[in-house]
Formats: sequence, structure tokens, C-alpha cells
Amino acid sequence: EVTSNPASKKFKSDKDVYGKADEYPIVCMTYRLTEMYHYWTKHIDRLNQLQPGFFVEIPEELAREKGISNGGRARVTSARGSIEGVAMVTKRLRPMQINGKPVWQIGFPLHWGYEATADHTGPLANFLTPSAMDPNTWTPEFKTVLVKLEKA
Repeated sequence: EVTSNPASKKFKSDKDVYGKADEYPIVCMTYRLTEMYHYWTKHIDRLNQLQPGFFVEIPEELAREKGISNGGRARVTSARGSIEGVAMVTKRLRPMQINGKPVWQIGFPLHWGYEATADHTGPLANFLTPSAMDPNTWTPEFKTVLVKLEKA
């Protein structure tokens, strides 16, 4: 059974730790929002009004299982670190079927960080992700990570 690309470049620093599915059973993906442009739009108040804060998108059934309500707080933890945000409970995400078993997925936008205009900072997505590089382009793979989820 192959669990990752055997040709990918993995680094060996203390920040580059990988969780195992038995301890971190949920797949977390990062994504961009239409209202934001990478990291720099958080410095523009008009765009911050359209998307004022960091959130964690959680499927309805998983949120129910974890006791997390829409608008409540959620903590996402990987082998590397932990971040918290407002829970956005949604019907949009569904579990994946992997080897005949359901595997939950959650997601959050990658636009926030420690430096921004007043009241628009938030956790940096890469606090959770290790550094793995595509073997051909050396593009960092900061898109998905195994995590656990809990009510904060």
C-alpha cells in the first residue's frame, strides 16, 4: 500500500513531522477564497469586509459527532501544531471512501497570518503542514495534512 509519492522530497527538520492516520484520522485541505488574493489582501480593509475572519469548514455530521456548532470554535491539530478558528458547519464536504472506509475531510482558507490590518490576523495554515516538495518542480505541498478535530 502506497501512502505518499515515493519520489517526493521530504525534509528532516523539527517542523517537518508527519502524522499517522490512526492518531490524525481526518484529512485537512487548505484553499483560497474568491474574496481574497493569497496573503496580501488582508491588508486592504474593503476586502476584509467581504471576508472578515479565519474559519474551519466542517461537514455537518462530523460537527455533530464532535459537538461543534456553526459559529462555535474548533481546534485543528496536526503532528506539527494546532490552530483554532470559527466553525463553519456545511453540507458541502462529504467523507471520502478510502479502502472501503469513510474518511472525513475538513478545510480552511490559507489567507490569514500574523501580519495584517487591525483585527484581521489569524492562524497561518502552514503551522500545521510539513514541507514536502514535488520531485519535478520543487513546489511545496502545503495543501493537505492529516489532523484531528475537537471543539475549542
